[in-house]
Amino acid sequence: MSATVALDDHLRAIGAATGRMTAAALAAGPDAAVPTCPEWTVADLLAHQGMVHRWAHAHVTATEPPFADGPAVLAEVDPDDLPEWLAEGSDELVDALAAAPADLDAFVFIETGRTPLEFWARRQAHETTVHALDAVGAARGEIAPVSAMGVTPAFAADGLDELVVSFLARGRSKLFDGTPFSIAIAPDDTDHAWTLRVTESALTAERGFDEDAEVRWTGTAAALYFGLWNRGGDIVSSRGDAAVLENWHRRHRIRGR
Repeated sequence: MSATVALDDHLRAIGAATGRMTAAALAAGPDAAVPTCPEWTVADLLAHQGMVHRWAHAHVTATEPPFADGPAVLAEVDPDDLPEWLAEGSDELVDALAAAPADLDAFVFIETGRTPLEFWARRQAHETTVHALDAVGAARGEIAPVSAMGVTPAFAADGLDELVVSFLARGRSKLFDGTPFSIAIAPDDTDHAWTLRVTESALTAERGFDEDAEVRWTGTAAALYFGLWNRGGDIVSSRGDAAVLENWHRRHRIRGR
């Protein structure tokens, strides 16, 4: 079962997550550490997210992105101005996506089976939501619980589907330990499920639940969504070696915008 969230819901999610991020950033201050991104301060986090919003906006509007990376942002934007700067870029992105035609012709960097318009709305909704949780943790001074974001099971399942089916199939798995095995991922609050197959040459993913999978990860859709993006610790390893999940958190650092 493919997880589907409407375009308008993705656009609302971008705005809502940006609001949470800016509020948390103002509470934390630009120099606060980000517990889930130990190498970053809040200023680094906001510079990154605002740069990504503008990068996505450039693809949607066929224009040149104004910044190449977060450090380029910090060279031009005062850290105290970053929350407002982030909000402005988010609004511009949402407006561009809302105004774009359904048959938008634009670059996408992974194949998802969605139109370019759907791809960019979905990708930025989840990018912003995950980083908003990072900002909330910075404001709290500790890793924030996934409940702090208030995402629905349907939205979390949509993010899981993007992560598992689209991102994970882009290269070799770092989980292979000499013996092929499978991981069944099954939220306990939705009807969605996925199965990962780990071999020496690849990590493949498919929708559906394999009863015979050697490893099974369960929990709410939100716990699995944030947990597999290496945020939060609420995934339950209900079958198989718990070290597989530990290896995931230690080895799998998925990059994407």
